[in-house]
Amino acid sequence: MSKTIYNLFAFIGIILSVLLSVQSVVVADSSRLENNSVASDSAFNLRWGDLTPAQRKVLKPFSDKWPDLSLQRKQKLLKGVQRWQHMSPAERKQARKRLKRWSKMNPEQRQRVRERYQRFKNLSPDEQKAIRSKMRWFRGLPEGKRRALRERWQRMTPQQRERFKRRVMERQQRRHEILKNMTPSERKRLRSMSRPERRDFLRRRNAGQHR
Repeated sequence: MSKTIYNLFAFIGIILSVLLSVQSVVVADSSRLENNSVASDSAFNLRWGDLTPAQRKVLKPFSDKWPDLSLQRKQKLLKGVQRWQHMSPAERKQARKRLKRWSKMNPEQRQRVRERYQRFKNLSPDEQKAIRSKMRWFRGLPEGKRRALRERWQRMTPQQRERFKRRVMERQQRRHEILKNMTPSERKRLRSMSRPERRDFLRRRNAGQHR
């Protein structure tokens, strides 16, 4: 397998692990709870009829079970509505897709997604930034290419996937070390390069560090 194809599949593994969770609207059901003005005792007793029309429209899938939801669950859903109202049409389209996929998952699958989301949140800011960058790259690919990459990834064994992801993270760490040791002028020059030029430049710097 060529290095280019390796890079594609290695990043696809990470992308697919967090794609269902990162930037989701209503289904970002992670274990971390961030308190804000919505978090109050009254939220637990908030009736469905007390919500605004806009809130009820977004939360319609939860209308039947709203009275039984916990304080934390209601808080997360209301926060999701706030994010939804600030999204662009394209972002809302992506969120609807995620919600549809989430609704089809069984409890075990949802738990795995939550765990992956938590692992993503535990990454360093640089690692999170790199993954988000690759997510944008993946979404920009033609649908046929995305489908082909997903199918190839799904045919890999769990051991192969873990090896790919581990090697990718190691390479990202080396890249971070290179960037940390560069001067401001070198970083500026790097930003002005094309993607192939940046890749070659970083490869040469990495080779120089290991001589």
